[in-house]
Amino acid sequence: MSLQKSLGRALLSFYKRRKQASSDLSLENCLDAARATASRTKYCFLVTSGEHGWPSARLVEPICDLDEFDVYIGTNPALRKIREISACANVTLAFGNPSEKANLIIYGTATFSVEPEIKRRYWKSTWRLFFSSGPNGNDYAVVKVRAERMELLSFRRNVIPEPFGLCPVLLQRTPQGWTMQAQQPLPADADLPRG
Repeated sequence: MSLQKSLGRALLSFYKRRKQASSDLSLENCLDAARATASRTKYCFLVTSGEHGWPSARLVEPICDLDEFDVYIGTNPALRKIREISACANVTLAFGNPSEKANLIIYGTATFSVEPEIKRRYWKSTWRLFFSSGPNGNDYAVVKVRAERMELLSFRRNVIPEPFGLCPVLLQRTPQGWTMQAQQPLPADADLPRG
């Protein structure tokens, strides 16, 4: 083995040990990391149950209420995502943030609104490019996703459960607030599909 490879492996091993030693899986740190990931991510993917049996994903620009973990998305009410949400309100939002070295997956329930007050409250002026009539136009509606469950990894904020970086922290909304749930990795001898 070359000196360069040996040095590379030693540095990776040092990094891993340092991160494991500083791991902070407290509920407060996990929620703060989820807020940081969402707030510092300009776009995320909205995934709905597709009309033809396939998941349907699109890139969206969310407005996040980080106190409640509600996410608002501007859209045209005539688009496919509204039909899919009407048929099945369970959706997924996927955030990836390289600067935070983090990803956040939100599983939630979606609703949509054409209420004038909601449309004005969750409007970005840059969206006029897509919705020429502005927040009061008939071509604009707001999708609200209420987070029910979240999966989180954040290397920057030391949310790295074992096995190292392979299983996210699971957060579940309850009537009393957010709780953490243990995630069980597959056993090493699990019968996995081959292909």
